[in-house]
Amino acid sequence: MAENNANALQLLEAKQLKLAKIGIITGIISGMLWGASGTTLWEALNFEPFTSLWPEAVGSSGAGLEGDAATVHIEYLQMMFGVASGLSLAFMHDFFAALWVLGFNGAKGKFAEYARSLKTTPGKLVCVGAILGGPVGMSGYLLGVTFAGPVYSLPITASYPALAAVLSFFILKERNPLRVWIGVLACICGSLIIAWGDPGVAPNFKLGIALSTLACIGWATEGLFSTYGMDMLDPDVALGIREGFSALVLGLIVLPCIGFYMASKGITADVATSWELVGKTFTMLNSPAVWLCLLGGLFGGFSYIAWYRTLNACGVARGMAFNVTYAFWGVLFGFLMAKIMGREAYITANAWIGAAIICVGAILVSINPKELFKLRDAC
Repeated sequence: MAENNANALQLLEAKQLKLAKIGIITGIISGMLWGASGTTLWEALNFEPFTSLWPEAVGSSGAGLEGDAATVHIEYLQMMFGVASGLSLAFMHDFFAALWVLGFNGAKGKFAEYARSLKTTPGKLVCVGAILGGPVGMSGYLLGVTFAGPVYSLPITASYPALAAVLSFFILKERNPLRVWIGVLACICGSLIIAWGDPGVAPNFKLGIALSTLACIGWATEGLFSTYGMDMLDPDVALGIREGFSALVLGLIVLPCIGFYMASKGITADVATSWELVGKTFTMLNSPAVWLCLLGGLFGGFSYIAWYRTLNACGVARGMAFNVTYAFWGVLFGFLMAKIMGREAYITANAWIGAAIICVGAILVSINPKELFKLRDAC
């Protein structure tokens, strides 16, 4: 009897170790896919309709203005086009990600779970989290990508575990060890290093960094609302609801609002609105932009799926620690994409250093580094 119990324990331990190893691999994959998602979506800005609807109108947009007035007017239009582009990318990312996850859940026979889950309190909390993580977090993230580029915006957004730790201290009254606060300080320092490393090729670089910080806030607060819902629902279904509801709010509320604002300022003749960009992207199937958005949604959706697999396999702390390595992957993929497309990389030393510091800081916030690869305690 004792021998049978020992064998059963050995089999259970072997299964747990195998699960933990899979969790580490999927955690790294989730970070890689998220870094690839931001880089891919940013690349879409280099193709029609984004290039055809702008900046042709800028040549005449400053008519009647001279000197600094014309410069300010054109810079304002550039900023508004960046807003329209970033918000349209945010919508298309969540829309395509929701479709990919819907197909994934459908293949597993989980369609009915969507309606059932939405009727529950956890399902409603996931929707609240979707607003914070989508229209706030995702919009800030992709506006940051649009204005500053993925190389600089992704590391800033990767500081969200540090902000979550700060919020949990003040709101949930959680007591964090010294290691966590060192990690928070490292994330702040890394962000400042990146922000001071302006490559000089983005006219709204500082705005991009600020909006990336907004994404960090959105994702950190999303965790406070949606963690409970994710625990009580099927993670894949909860993710589908999160992406779908976010796309719904972006498409029916955020994009029309920015369109109405631009129309009220009389600048829609000069700059394409978000809905024009979305419509053109969906209809211009011969443009790489729509396929890049589809691919970005694929990377983003399955990054989330891989992340939740990691959380289940080796815990929240390790899952978060591996996921935030997208700060490094974003810099690396941005560098490789520039080389593949034959462009100058424009990656400063500050970006590499800041990304590395943020990765270290986020890992310190999430888990004691000594425990990171300690598989026997992973489950």
